[in-house]
Amino acid sequence: MTDWTAYQLGESSDDIVIDSSEDNMLAANRLIEQAHIQIDIFTRDLEARIYNHSAVFDAIRSLVTSSPRAKVRILVIDPDFATKHGHRLIDLARHLTSYMEIRKVHEDYAANPEAFLIVDRRGLLHRKLASRYEAVVNFNDPQHAGTLTDKFDEIWERSKSHVDFKRLYI
Repeated sequence: MTDWTAYQLGESSDDIVIDSSEDNMLAANRLIEQAHIQIDIFTRDLEARIYNHSAVFDAIRSLVTSSPRAKVRILVIDPDFATKHGHRLIDLARHLTSYMEIRKVHEDYAANPEAFLIVDRRGLLHRKLASRYEAVVNFNDPQHAGTLTDKFDEIWERSKSHVDFKRLYI
């Protein structure tokens, strides 16, 4: 198992190869807890084994409640499972709409096999196949993170909010 405390956002430039859901969650948490401005997540179904963990939830909540400039954007290809079974990030986004937004991926991009997390256009967790846990993590790769952010921005602009992500006022 990797000692994630040794890695610092913006400093550690090593590509770290991982292959378990636990390492994905720990790496995501370590990246997110060091975020200053922006977190972008591209995911198939909000991957509960990675993003529905209390440590990840706490790190995201800490960012958006401590920085007025913070922004969390999440693109989900298939939101049905997460909305039907409950997900902490959906609830958080419903309460912090100024800082967090979740969108359903436009159908033109729904076949994209990847999953990735980008933090401050610098750190990343990238799985070329979302169905597997093999990933590359890097805490200081602005070039690769920038390329993924550009791809994310393109998909974001074409995607729309999903009704199940909205807060219902009754």
